[in-house]
Amino acid sequence: MSLLTPILIVIAVWWFGTGIVLYLQQRIAVVRTPLIATLSVLSIAALVGLYVGSNGTQHWQSYVGFVSAIVLWGCIELSYYTGLVSGVHQRTCPDGIDTIKRFKLALGASIWHEVSVLFAGGVVLTLLLGSDNPAGLYSFLVLWLMRWSSKLNLFFGVPNFNTDWFPQRLAYAHSYIRRAPVTLFFPVSVSIAGLIAMQLITSSLAKPPAEALATLLPAVLLLLAILEHVFMALPIADSELWNRIFARDDIDPDGAEHHELPSAQRVQAQSNSQSKSKGRLHKAIVSTNRPVSVTIGDVDNTATQTVSR
Repeated sequence: MSLLTPILIVIAVWWFGTGIVLYLQQRIAVVRTPLIATLSVLSIAALVGLYVGSNGTQHWQSYVGFVSAIVLWGCIELSYYTGLVSGVHQRTCPDGIDTIKRFKLALGASIWHEVSVLFAGGVVLTLLLGSDNPAGLYSFLVLWLMRWSSKLNLFFGVPNFNTDWFPQRLAYAHSYIRRAPVTLFFPVSVSIAGLIAMQLITSSLAKPPAEALATLLPAVLLLLAILEHVFMALPIADSELWNRIFARDDIDPDGAEHHELPSAQRVQAQSNSQSKSKGRLHKAIVSTNRPVSVTIGDVDNTATQTVSR
């Protein structure tokens, strides 16, 4: 079996699937009933695909299981990024609090999302544990565990994290990300993931071609997840991998949305803003009985000025 074909397929599905989630999370207006219905239908279809792919060791079944795991995980991610399933609060992290309190607040901000991940993981394990083809199960576990690893690393501290793609509705989540040199957790988590990836690859090479894909596909996916971890530690603009095709035109490099006004309206808005923020007041009060004192200054239009005579 040629290893190049499945490797390229995994990279393509990973890149395209990530781009689709990034694209949709900023464009979907949360209309609860249609969004719930759509994500539910896609999730059920993904679970069916996982089950079908797990009942045999044919090449197509491994690919069906792998793609179904990606689709299911994409639905879970979209439910969070669209604000449909998040947490018990949307507060920013206060300054100066200790690590334990910060962790509790961070968990509270996404607790229902984490519960939904646990629920979906329980369903997948129930359906697929002990099946003939573990490609879908292993792929889902890779996405699940490496996502938790990345969240913990972001909480403990990483020097590089791109928030360009974060939707404005989740702006409060930025405050729980610590920009700092990596902690001991980073090399430990990456090393464990690397060892598991090498074990999966070794297992693939030792199996017949019909069975090798079951471990090779999640192994390549795990290597890509490790690469995403490396991006957090190095000054690499990983968002450029998707910006050219999936980026919105009305999002600036800092992740803030803005909508361009017609030129006439823009000039008028700037004029109004300047007139509201600052005005020039000139008053001269002349007294015939004593020397004149004149005060000239820039003051706010709404302020009161005391002029002495």
